[in-house]
Amino acid sequence: MQIARASASNNGVTVNPTVTFVEGVVQGSLNATSERCGTSCLTYSFVGSSNRGKLDLGTVPVTPTDNDPQSFTALPYATWLDPGGSRSTQTFTVRVSEVTDFDTFVTGLPVVGLVAAPLISLLQQSPFVGSLLAPIIGGSAMADIEVDVGALAPGDTPLAFTYDVVSFDGVKISTNFFPALGLTAETTAPTVLNGPGLGGAGITNPYTRQGSEPFVPAPAVLRATNYNLITWDPRGEHASGGVLQLDNPFYEGRDTSAIISWAAQNTPAQLDRTGDPAVGMVGGSYGGGIELITAATDPRVDAIVPSISWNSLNSSLYPGEVFKSAWATVLLLSLVSTGARINNEIYTAVATGLLFNYLSPADQAALGSSGPTTLLNQLTAPTLLLQGTVDSLFPLAQSAANAERILANPYDTPVKMAWFCGGHGFCLDPVNPDQNDRLYGNTLAWLDQYVSDIGQPADTIPTFQWYDQTGEYYTSDLMPFQAGFTKPIPFTARGAGGLLPIIPVIGGSGPAQEPSFLTSFPGNGVFPTVATNAVNIAVAPNVGDQIVGAPQLTFDYQGIGNGKAVFAQLVDDATGRVVGNMVTAVPVTLDGQARTVTIPMQDIAYT
Repeated sequence: MQIARASASNNGVTVNPTVTFVEGVVQGSLNATSERCGTSCLTYSFVGSSNRGKLDLGTVPVTPTDNDPQSFTALPYATWLDPGGSRSTQTFTVRVSEVTDFDTFVTGLPVVGLVAAPLISLLQQSPFVGSLLAPIIGGSAMADIEVDVGALAPGDTPLAFTYDVVSFDGVKISTNFFPALGLTAETTAPTVLNGPGLGGAGITNPYTRQGSEPFVPAPAVLRATNYNLITWDPRGEHASGGVLQLDNPFYEGRDTSAIISWAAQNTPAQLDRTGDPAVGMVGGSYGGGIELITAATDPRVDAIVPSISWNSLNSSLYPGEVFKSAWATVLLLSLVSTGARINNEIYTAVATGLLFNYLSPADQAALGSSGPTTLLNQLTAPTLLLQGTVDSLFPLAQSAANAERILANPYDTPVKMAWFCGGHGFCLDPVNPDQNDRLYGNTLAWLDQYVSDIGQPADTIPTFQWYDQTGEYYTSDLMPFQAGFTKPIPFTARGAGGLLPIIPVIGGSGPAQEPSFLTSFPGNGVFPTVATNAVNIAVAPNVGDQIVGAPQLTFDYQGIGNGKAVFAQLVDDATGRVVGNMVTAVPVTLDGQARTVTIPMQDIAYT
């Protein structure tokens, strides 16, 4: 253990940080105290580091569910990988502040609270004013944590670190490495890459209790099962340079390939051959999309487990030429709020979609270039697809399209698929308590067989597995789009139809009324409720029938107006909820002519 330099101020806050090295991770404790409140009123924030290192606070577990609030984990910047570099001492600066009753009151005031917090912070750091006002606004101290990397992890001792990987165009991609548990200077391990969701940063906390998504194995799980873990900030986000191109194979795809090449040369990676590490990928949403893109363009990827990802952004965000305005707003806000640097074409597409419900051919081309689509014709990495039954951004059809395209390519690529309650949505119905453990187990079995080459545990994973709306679990040897999966004679329901007045705003589906944290814009716009202005058709399948896949909707219509679409939904009479929280945009032409439309509705898993 090493004792770092203590920093104490005259405003009553003292910090005496200690640093240690545990299973490849630099970690420690701030050991901060306050003369006025002990530790009960203290807050902690990371200020910066001398060498672009990263530090997370309150990360070290003390129980299975609780962490020590004064603990920290640090990722030194790997200066030793630079020419002439070494494992030298790096400084991480942390600020410890008191929060008084006055602070709590003022920051809680409407409007005033927005400026009160930064003003209090500024006053606390003022040498004279801070001491004078400390009894009212609280004190503050800055502590420098000195991390002697060479002493903690001498020689080639594996340790967790961060480093800027240079991509094909010179853009630096901030990359984080965590060694497998038990790794020594003489051993290597297979590697797993875990990309974050849109707007998210690469995981830097080795003790976080989940991966980039709740159903992605946590870093500790992957490390404990003998995998090195690599995470990163995508192009244009957080500590990485460049401009975000939305998982474009010519940009983000090449960034990930650069990380794989770098890992083969600069980490204790098990190699399949020179320059080719044994590597798999996991992640959800944006982090799932990059798996499909990378594996389709870089044959070094041995296996992928993409979850809640997409096949086509056009069919996801602009289905039937109807723009998903609420989801587009949510996604754009997630990027803007984190300071992402975004391709201007994305701003243009969102603006025209929101204002005119229209995407130009150029906008559609930009979205079409971001995603796997035709690239799947050349994907050879065994693929386990995980998709959410209540995902209204990337519905179940996106995973089915990916599976169907991969199975149709000439490489006999192993593909399996699981539909679970989750994704870009909210499970209003019960979730099977075994769901996440099963997905975890499937993911690890997939990696073990195809990345680590340990036995054949992935063979026991069903070809297709799903959970219905009650949380019941089912399996099939066939994919839902393959012949023989459904009955030869489908269940049908018919109705006489009726008049559907098209009234803007009034009578649509939504906004959501539950759960409470999703009842404000824009979140409430992505979760449908039962439409009050609708033509209703009774659908009464037999008890025990399973409806899995995309119901087909056909109707005749005639009308006049400037609307581009009507929306279809299936409603569970037993619960009064829209099945899967899904609606389907049905394009219509209201020119007074009699017309017929046939369209697949959103896929569901319903019993």
